[in-house]
Amino acid sequence: MKQAAMYVRVSTQQQKEGATIESQKALLLQYAEKNGFEIHPEWIFEDNGVSGSKLARPALDRLRDFASEGLFEDVFILSPDRLSRKYAYQAILLDELAGNGVKIHFQNTPDPITATDHLLIQMQGMFAEYERAQITERSRRGKKHKAKNGSVSVLSVAPYGYRYIKGEQISSFFEINEKEASIVRTIFDLYVKNRFSIAKIKMYLLDHQVRSPKGNSEWSRSTINGILKNSAYRGIAYFGKREPCEPISTRLEGRSVRINGRRQPKRTLRLRDPKDWIEISVPAIIDYETFEIAQGLLKTNKTLSIRNAKPGSLLQGLISCNECGYGFITTVSGKKTNGYGYYRCSKRDKKCTNRSIRIESLDETIWESLISILESPDLVQDEVSRRLSDLEKAPILKQQKLLENKLEKLEVESNRLLDAYQSECIDLKELKNRMGNIKRERNNIRREIAGMDSGLSRSQLLGLSEAVKYFSNHLRASQSTLEFVEKRKILRMLIHEIQIGKEDITVNHIIPVKK
Repeated sequence: MKQAAMYVRVSTQQQKEGATIESQKALLLQYAEKNGFEIHPEWIFEDNGVSGSKLARPALDRLRDFASEGLFEDVFILSPDRLSRKYAYQAILLDELAGNGVKIHFQNTPDPITATDHLLIQMQGMFAEYERAQITERSRRGKKHKAKNGSVSVLSVAPYGYRYIKGEQISSFFEINEKEASIVRTIFDLYVKNRFSIAKIKMYLLDHQVRSPKGNSEWSRSTINGILKNSAYRGIAYFGKREPCEPISTRLEGRSVRINGRRQPKRTLRLRDPKDWIEISVPAIIDYETFEIAQGLLKTNKTLSIRNAKPGSLLQGLISCNECGYGFITTVSGKKTNGYGYYRCSKRDKKCTNRSIRIESLDETIWESLISILESPDLVQDEVSRRLSDLEKAPILKQQKLLENKLEKLEVESNRLLDAYQSECIDLKELKNRMGNIKRERNNIRREIAGMDSGLSRSQLLGLSEAVKYFSNHLRASQSTLEFVEKRKILRMLIHEIQIGKEDITVNHIIPVKK
């Protein structure tokens, strides 16, 4: 019998406890055997209590990894909605698996042969997505209704200082945990009455051996700050304070993220209008006046914080250490706000002996060098034109060709290993080990090939060309009145990285320019 894999999934703990995973496996094992396939236990991939609305699932990721290595050619799944409840994700997964030579068999849907069969699978995917949208909307409205009736069950967790008591005959409620509540009162007293800073409160709790909510010996500043801001301690919790939204990056990208051209997807929440918040009464741990004074102090201290007085840095995030490879950070000498600012290696406390450089001096030097480039935009335009010409010719370098030949040889070796496994010349453990080595070598070669490219597409080159023209013209008109933000945009447009060594400084431009 031919070997195959199986994927099963349930989305809730109740379904998991109801043994629906086992029923799925029994049906699929029977269906596979009927079609002349055998499924070993190591090829059964289970996601227990994992939502089908997301792609990041542990068992599904393992299935995709093994499929890319060519360890099996058939996968049995109960229905398309077990693969994903979003049609777009279904399409991504089906295309990916098909590209790896893997055929999907749905137990409740005939294998697609005609256009009608493919249409049926697509319709099932859309119906599953519609069903999920309905469930989400009903859940949202149900929670909102409970919140308006004062039920604490809609809150995510009980805050530190409370216990969540699940009622059977009566409604669920929060009960004060006196041991934790006394710590909450201490934190508010230290902040409001003694006017301790958050850092000083942190040291106080550490000195008095007070464990954090997670059981750690040291508290984090964010935990203390969150307690001081939590309105539940004055007797009012809120439901629906935040809503999901598209991520908007307001901070500079990290150096490694920017240089590698990656993006960090992030689920972002934003505050709703306070008039839309729903109040839920809970037992109060501190009085109203103490809480309000704390909120005023938090706002004032944030405005007057010494961190807000640090000078701006044009090059922060662009500089790396040529000795150890770490990024450079900014620091201010002394404790006064008018101290001297320096760039220094972030590995300084780990025995990196590289030098520090005055922020003002390096910013001014790099800026002046860019001014000379922007005052002669033909230097950049010539390089852009040359790269555009290279892209149109698309030459295949000798080294790149050699690497591509290596990829082909690895592919042949991979197929031979699969043939050996199917002929029972090697066992599964040896197959996995050798396939893993081939996969790592293949990925390394692909990264090397990608690194041989300039990293700039035709559209990026044309966009850079237009941007250089704009800033060159703008500089002629108002070189002395450029805002800090505009200067930083120009620097990040032209500079890829600045490497600081013990004796020299190397500026790597995005477009190499020579005068």
